[in-house]
Amino acid sequence: MALFLGLALGGPFVLAQQQGGGGGEALRLECGGIGLEESQRMRADAPMHALTLLFSTTDGAYLADVATRIDDPLAGRRVEALCGPIGQVDVAEAGRYRISARFGGVTQEHWVDLVPGGGARLALRWTEARP
Repeated sequence: MALFLGLALGGPFVLAQQQGGGGGEALRLECGGIGLEESQRMRADAPMHALTLLFSTTDGAYLADVATRIDDPLAGRRVEALCGPIGQVDVAEAGRYRISARFGGVTQEHWVDLVPGGGARLALRWTEARP
């Protein structure tokens, strides 16, 4: 389930909560970073999240609408949303999580060890398709 929150919170962003089985606290993915104020806020808040994702091209242009999925396979939890240029992940417990992101028909997959509030960072880059 994705909640779309508007200008009342300083800019458009998407907040996605856990899907699937597994008990315990929700897996959470906040997507945003469009606009200077929101980008600065999210970057400043990075140490409070388990993981901050940054989506860009190899030329340095920021990307939005990246199909992003976070999986906790052992607990049967997942969260997904269109994300970018920044995504922030919160986890309830330490563990190994799968990060999948798809843009322009190309999928990247990474396994990362996360802890709540751990402040990890992952930059995902794509070669932008030329017309």
